[in-house]
Amino acid sequence: MLDWQGFLKLDNAATIDFLSSYAAALWQEGLISERSVDQLKISLASITPQLPSTQASILSLLSEVDCEFLYIMTARYGSKGFAWNHMRSSTRNILSETCANLASWADASLKKAELFMNRPYVALSHTGSSRQELFPTVLCHSAKILHDTAKELRDVILELSLMRPADVLDTAGSEYSREYRVAIQVGFSGIESESISYCRTELRCLRKIITAFDELATTLPVLISGIADNTASNSASKTLEAECEIFSAECQRLAGARFDVSTNLNVWETRRLGFLFELYSLNHRMSHLTKLFVESLAPREKPSLASLLTDDFERAVICNLIQRGTLAPQATKAAKDLMNYCRHHQTTPATLIAAELKKINNDLHEDTLSFAAGLASDQLTATPGGSAEKARFLEAAKRIRKSLNTAVPFSVPLGLALAGMLWGGCGVKTAVTTDAVDPRPKLPFRTELLKSNQDGKPTPNKSTQDKP
Repeated sequence: MLDWQGFLKLDNAATIDFLSSYAAALWQEGLISERSVDQLKISLASITPQLPSTQASILSLLSEVDCEFLYIMTARYGSKGFAWNHMRSSTRNILSETCANLASWADASLKKAELFMNRPYVALSHTGSSRQELFPTVLCHSAKILHDTAKELRDVILELSLMRPADVLDTAGSEYSREYRVAIQVGFSGIESESISYCRTELRCLRKIITAFDELATTLPVLISGIADNTASNSASKTLEAECEIFSAECQRLAGARFDVSTNLNVWETRRLGFLFELYSLNHRMSHLTKLFVESLAPREKPSLASLLTDDFERAVICNLIQRGTLAPQATKAAKDLMNYCRHHQTTPATLIAAELKKINNDLHEDTLSFAAGLASDQLTATPGGSAEKARFLEAAKRIRKSLNTAVPFSVPLGLALAGMLWGGCGVKTAVTTDAVDPRPKLPFRTELLKSNQDGKPTPNKSTQDKP
């Protein structure tokens, strides 16, 4: 069940891993002593029992106990650098889940497109005029919208995968290589090139996130409403429209978030957690919407030919009459009279005879009748182009799926963990081995397997070891 306490528990666990990774990397590079690592362990051990009963973040609790490691991070990266590196790490984790949810939703739409291949779709455009299309065209379009949102968020993840370097970094010396190793060991993919960017990179990424969700909130309700109108009427489709409106409202609420880093750690944590909780809520709602989307797309009976007399049909008849030399006002009235006559008698232009035209309107002609009969035919109830056109739809779906599969970048350790979970349940009895290694070092904070600690002997800091 989605709640604040559950989200805070996940965020605190990620923050502990974030701090422990930095402690391990800095110790490995000889930038801090083992005493500083032990001090962080003691501080975490003292506040861990408070986590189940509090609604504060672990950084706020560490600040209350005056944790030394926070001073170390602030001294090395600055208050803004430390805050934004934490924001980068926590935001990209949630966005990776968002991309996975969007990919799942798009894939569900593509599967339905393959099932609804020969079904017509009557849609309302932004001007309120209806037009007739094929259902797979609309479903592929909806998958493309979700795909584009995932692509934009993927670009944001790639930007947030770079670490803001230390403010005391000598970019022209050996410090750069050391800082690059720290970034890799912590879990980033490299170092941010705009080292003195005054948060420009982070603010740009956050604006991209807001824009991506705002566009999704604008287009999705109209698309979902049209899809629901073209499927069988059931409770799932009505629930889907209602949930989609709530989802859109939550997407637009992201625009009210504030991102200026405050010197007050509690204020900054409130802003950071508030924004991340909105993304966390959107992820859960997307999972629910995907399920409703699949359930609501139940087959609908073939529409009657009278329902294909759309506004586009009326405008096409008007244009045909104008092309023959009829004045526009008379052509508009003649087309409207033809529409009203067909709807009143529940018929189509194809069943009318030339003698009836003069009863309807004197400006109608026999060639107008044949033109209107062709427009109102059920030719769109079959895939135009036959099997070749169907293959084109399937190929488009294949390209979207292929792009979505690469929309979420995984780190080496996460990829190995997922592979291990998959292989662990497939009945393989032999142990799976790999040459890939976790780039983060095995250090006292992350593991307690150092023999020197087990023997009670102090572990020398790397900076104090003899160098060849």
